[in-house]
Amino acid sequence: MNRMGRKIIVRIDDLGYTDVNNIGAFEVFDHGIGTAADVMLDTPGTEDALRRLRDYPWLSVGWHTHFWGSPVLDPERVPSLMDPSGNGHFRSNLNRVKDGIRYEELLAEMRAQLDRCVSILGKAPDTMEMMSPEDNPASRAKRQIAEEYGIVTDFSHHVRRDPETGKMGWSLPAPQWAEKKIFWMEMGPAYRDLYTDSIREMGSYDPVKYYTEDRGNMMELPEDGVFGQAWHPGFVDYYMCRCGDQGPYARNFLECRPLDMHALCSEEIKTWIRENKIELMSFTDALYGRHDYQNHLRSIGSDLCVL
Repeated sequence: MNRMGRKIIVRIDDLGYTDVNNIGAFEVFDHGIGTAADVMLDTPGTEDALRRLRDYPWLSVGWHTHFWGSPVLDPERVPSLMDPSGNGHFRSNLNRVKDGIRYEELLAEMRAQLDRCVSILGKAPDTMEMMSPEDNPASRAKRQIAEEYGIVTDFSHHVRRDPETGKMGWSLPAPQWAEKKIFWMEMGPAYRDLYTDSIREMGSYDPVKYYTEDRGNMMELPEDGVFGQAWHPGFVDYYMCRCGDQGPYARNFLECRPLDMHALCSEEIKTWIRENKIELMSFTDALYGRHDYQNHLRSIGSDLCVL
């Protein structure tokens, strides 16, 4: 294998949001550079996404634990998790709530989500993210569930620039990720144009240039690491606009979805990958020394294969 270039994981977030969103996301798996699928297990497109993923064994599958949707269990069984407005959705910021959540209800709902995943996909997710480092019911339940289902977790670490030295570095990841030298890129340079109320500033959002202009300073980092990035490609429907995430700048992240889809399928980014000898891989490839994604590229005759 050519090991002269850097290795990157391109994670596709919010898979399963809706069936319509999935159409755009799978365009990236079919025609772009997506190597990892992070699935929300509580949203209208979950079952569609899981059924589709059975045909993509070269991707790693993560559990994207936003809790933006509705419970798999009857809401009457998990009342402490529900939005008090009666809209049938989880309460806002469930990942960060410290009081009022019944731990056993949360565990039961998480098990129901994962059991449905296993019944459709044939396995539990390979990885999951904690979303919050705080000590609260959600973080404790996720750690217990990860142990029960054998899911690798705790990779909420970022590559950052030291404000004093100007050098690139990273915060300490969980041991299983540090051992494999897997690091999560700071996505601020990519998303900064979305964290705004200015339509003009949003118009500057350009995921292509994140790579081609190296806005994340990836080329300054050690070549023996594996660096991951997250994007949100997809199409948008009514549910996503009106019933999904209602957090700050949530609408801006709807605007970016078709742009991400275009960028990750673009010839500009593929040319950058070829010219810089970038090795595309999934999380499971990086964790276990496998080459599933590269073997897939070779099987379809892709010139992005570096095997």
